[in-house]
Amino acid sequence: MRSKHKRADQPLTVLVVEPRAGDLERTRVVLGEAGFRVVPVTRFDAAGPLFEAIRPDAVVLAAQAPDYAAVSVARRLRQMGRGAVPMLYLVDAGEPDTWRHCLEKGLCVDIVPRSGSGEELVLRLRAQLRLKASVRRAMLPEDAGSAAIHDPLTGLYNRTFLLELMALETRRIERFGGSFSVVAGALDDFRALRKESGRGLAERLLVYCAVVFGQTVREADVVARVGEDEFAVLLPGTPAEGVPDVMARVGERFALARLQVEGKVLRPSLALGAVSYPDVMGSPVQLLTQALQSLRRAREERRSGTGMGLTV
Repeated sequence: MRSKHKRADQPLTVLVVEPRAGDLERTRVVLGEAGFRVVPVTRFDAAGPLFEAIRPDAVVLAAQAPDYAAVSVARRLRQMGRGAVPMLYLVDAGEPDTWRHCLEKGLCVDIVPRSGSGEELVLRLRAQLRLKASVRRAMLPEDAGSAAIHDPLTGLYNRTFLLELMALETRRIERFGGSFSVVAGALDDFRALRKESGRGLAERLLVYCAVVFGQTVREADVVARVGEDEFAVLLPGTPAEGVPDVMARVGERFALARLQVEGKVLRPSLALGAVSYPDVMGSPVQLLTQALQSLRRAREERRSGTGMGLTV
């Protein structure tokens, strides 16, 4: 049985999947000189078996048109590694379509432009591995003061981890351009329901709403619980112009949602708000705060207008 932990003096293993033999060799040399143990492979269909066999510390996937096989492989490897193995797409310079495809459908995997020196690949890889180490430390039982990355009730990501992902998106956009948006949603009349029907039923509603959110957004989007009755969705690669469609889709899905529990049928409704970067500048905390303020304004407008809320 292989040990789950590496000794401090062992090099970190990187699985590199690159169909072009020349580029694969250059990447292998760059990472090898940086101190990594490199496992190179030219076939995407071999990535899964190799991943299972060696359990790498990180994965680098060359993303290329027209099939973008790297994205489907990233999805499979993420499932196999339960999202715990850092991954990077390596994209040729001057390939905006490939870059856009990875931003929109790449499962929030970071993107690195191919360069002659490979310096940025090494720096980005080390940054991802540092983040992974930080998350692991936060999840250690003896570190009770640090939060885990998941909300214990709903299983969604929590506010702290969402802010980490927003920070990564912000740094990527500052360097390479692009945009992202955050849509925030809060249940109408949640506190009244909890007071009238009890905490148990209210928590079951929150879990149900978490499932509805997960079924509504794209696979590349990230859903988190950020408050008692508040959720947020990180939309990588989505500009402000794309937000109304997302909000409409979420609103329509919740309009159809029904939860039958304890002889009651709950029909949850949401107030929604959003913010887009870089249209609005600020730190991740400031951006999330603005999205939540936007939904609270929307909630007040609904209460003063139609009065729609959670119906039992």
